[in-house]
Amino acid sequence: MKYLLIIFYLLATTLLYGQTQSDNSNFKSLEEARKDADNVEWLTLRNMELDKFPVEILEFKNLKYLDLSHNKISVLPKTIDRLNHLIYLDLSVNQIVDLPIEFSNIKSLRNLYLGSNYTLNLDKDLEILSKLSLLKVLDLSGDKFNSLPSSIGKLKNLEFLDLSDNLFAELPAEFSLLQNLKVLYINKDKNFDLKKNIPLLSKLPNLKELHLEGDNFINIPPEISSLSKLEYLYLGDNFLKELPKEVFDIRSMHQIDVTHNQMPHLLIDMYLTHWTPAIKITF
Repeated sequence: MKYLLIIFYLLATTLLYGQTQSDNSNFKSLEEARKDADNVEWLTLRNMELDKFPVEILEFKNLKYLDLSHNKISVLPKTIDRLNHLIYLDLSVNQIVDLPIEFSNIKSLRNLYLGSNYTLNLDKDLEILSKLSLLKVLDLSGDKFNSLPSSIGKLKNLEFLDLSDNLFAELPAEFSLLQNLKVLYINKDKNFDLKKNIPLLSKLPNLKELHLEGDNFINIPPEISSLSKLEYLYLGDNFLKELPKEVFDIRSMHQIDVTHNQMPHLLIDMYLTHWTPAIKITF
């Protein structure tokens, strides 16, 4: 589901700019791209053992999509803001320490993936990202941070945020400032305290989809009903034996996923009898 949503956001951005990925604008070789620099709009250099950002990329003044994931890049050039048409940037699974201040000049950027960069200076980087008014999608999964800095609240235009596979227990109070957030992932965080965080999550008026998979939950607190706008709730890969009746009080709810839990068949049959098709429940 995560990747389908990411594709949706990317396609929406692509259609907005009237751009489709075609063979003559999508390059997977730096050498080939340099032969036709003005026409390079999509460049994929994934998993190529790069330990430095290839400065030749800065020649591609019309570049919109750049995938440098699964490399060993630690430093981005200060001149990266020359890529002033960039919409989508994937730097996941690298060794990024700091985003240069100049990164905040890439005003066109909408999708940014920084997952599995264990060395991120998150507080500083979020301050820089807060200058990007068009940024809608941010992936910080697998960065192994123990706490989320208050500066996350400055990314007020975010609609999709992935905080999965980290180690924090609570969200900062400033998280409630993400008033446009629609989709939130907090999967595989064994420290996450759902009950303590529900009052904060309930202040997000546009939160439609919440992923809490693989968090080792043994129960879902009845306060979940305060997430009154929620439409999709994903609770797979936990240790749940039942759902609180309050979850069914959320009138906007369309789907609840509880695959790979410990619910008895009798209870599953009861849920299906009483709540489908109004709410799709996946076991």
